[in-house]
This record gives sequence, structure tokens and C-alpha cells, in this order.
Amino acid sequence: MPMFRRPVLVLAAIALAVLFAGAMLFHDTEEAVPLDAGVRPAEEQQITVYVSGAVAKPGVVAMKKTERVEQAIAVCGGPLPQADISGVNLAQPLKDGMQIRVPERADAGGSAAYMAYTDGKIHINTADEKKLDELPGVGPLMAKRIVEYRNEHGPFASVDDLAKVRGIGAEKLAKIREKADL
Repeated sequence: MPMFRRPVLVLAAIALAVLFAGAMLFHDTEEAVPLDAGVRPAEEQQITVYVSGAVAKPGVVAMKKTERVEQAIAVCGGPLPQADISGVNLAQPLKDGMQIRVPERADAGGSAAYMAYTDGKIHINTADEKKLDELPGVGPLMAKRIVEYRNEHGPFASVDDLAKVRGIGAEKLAKIREKADL
């Protein structure tokens, strides 16, 4: 029996050490800080957008990353009576740094933004298909593609972004750049 006594004592000591360590872990009242404690869930992350045009209070506003264009316009007091929101994609998800331009109806006197001109140039973010058709090298089909692209992806950040539209290459873009503006 003395031969088995030493291994039993070693096992008993190990078991006691494990029990003691376990008791200390459960007894500790300090809560662990999660590794991602500095990161807020996506729905709480703030982004900044600029709402301009025919809204009650145009300006730069902080929004939740998960909100839509419609909510940004509402935060700015909503559209004015002369606003033409039919050309604004209200369901579009917001992106940090984006500009949302709410045009005026043509029959309401139409602002320069709605009329799609800026210093004699055609405004590619607010122009309708008919107005875009006036750009050099752009016909009715290409104008339709530009509007579809804009509705799907949001406003163009620069005139050069037109190159993302199927069918607009470097040569056509160079011609368009002369008459287009944001």
C-alpha cells in the first residue's frame, strides 16, 4: 500500500489545486471587458451626409449607418412644397460623405439645380434623361444608363465617375467632361 500512496497524494494535490483555481475564477467579481468594447454595433455607427436643395433645413447631418435617404431628408425638416422628390431614391442606403440633393419641380419655378445647369453645364446628378441626352456623345440609351446607374449607386462624386457607366470610355468621357458638372 505505501507504494500507491505517493501517486494518490500527487493526484489529490493536483485535484485540490484545480478546485482552488476554479473557485477563485468563480469568486472573482470583476467583469471582463470584451475585445471589441470600443466598436459600436453597425446600427449605432454614425456617418455624416449633406442634404441640400428643396428641404426645410439643408445642411450636414449625422445619421446612423443603417438609415436611408428618406430619413436624412426628414431630419432636415422634410421636403418643401415645391420639391420634386420623384427623382430622389428615398430607399437608397446612406453612405458616409454622400450628398443628397432634393430638386424643385419645374412648374414651381425650378431652381438652377433642378434645371440641371451649373454655369451653363449640365448637372449629372440632377439632370433627367432628356437633359443628359444633350451631353456630347450621349444619346437616349446612354442617358437612360446614366440615370439607372445614378438611381442604383447614388449620386456621382465626380464627373469622372461617369466612366463607371457601361458604354462610357475615356474618349466619350473627355467629350462629356466639357459640358458636365456636379
